[in-house]
Amino acid sequence: MLNDRYTVKHYGMLVVMDVTDQGLRRPVKVARLMQPGRPGPYMELLDPHIVWANDGKFTLAGFERITNAEGHVVEYAQSWLCALDLALPEAAIDAMSVRPVRS
Repeated sequence: MLNDRYTVKHYGMLVVMDVTDQGLRRPVKVARLMQPGRPGPYMELLDPHIVWANDGKFTLAGFERITNAEGHVVEYAQSWLCALDLALPEAAIDAMSVRPVRS
């Protein structure tokens, strides 16, 4: 979940990985917020690093890349406040087939 006092909450699965950036011509670490039913990343943070972590929450800092109204690609510093939700969604619970195992 991404949340701050100026934006709405964004829910999804956070994935951190290395990708090849054609513009920078080097491998780049990215954090991507993926949402079920949506193709590709919903939001992306370049060169993320953890600034703070405590009690199931953490802050990622990095750069977001957008195309402005003039068509130029711009990057700006951005931080994401993330909160872990360890509960399984109801759809995942219903889809699980669990059998008791005797030992």
